[in-house]
Amino acid sequence: MTTLFQTTIERLLSAHNLLEEFHSQHDFHVRFDMPGYQCLVIERHGELISVAHYFEQNGDLVPDPEAELHYPTWTPTAITQAIGYRREKFIQRDGQTLVDTRFHREVSSFLNMWARNIQAQGWEKRATASGVAS
Repeated sequence: MTTLFQTTIERLLSAHNLLEEFHSQHDFHVRFDMPGYQCLVIERHGELISVAHYFEQNGDLVPDPEAELHYPTWTPTAITQAIGYRREKFIQRDGQTLVDTRFHREVSSFLNMWARNIQAQGWEKRATASGVAS
């Protein structure tokens, strides 16, 4: 099932003629810049997709937020925010892998809001792509 977040990111990549490269390359990286907004970076490394806004602090780039998703399903697996918050779908405890049963619903709700913001801000039409690497 295609989500709003997946559709939004794929439309952004398609608008910059990068969707085929995103899907065909094992490693992919692109940075989108738009005046007045933090840069938006989309990466794929094998089965890991990372989508993040970045800001600069003391000369370092800091992701806020960063969503990690599984490729090709686009299932969210982790979310990180700069305030020191990281939440993962799979939790390691006492040698066992546990699943946060509320993770998918709660993070998907956030990703839908983020997708609507990306659309409303006009990233598809107004952003410029740079640093494309595969």
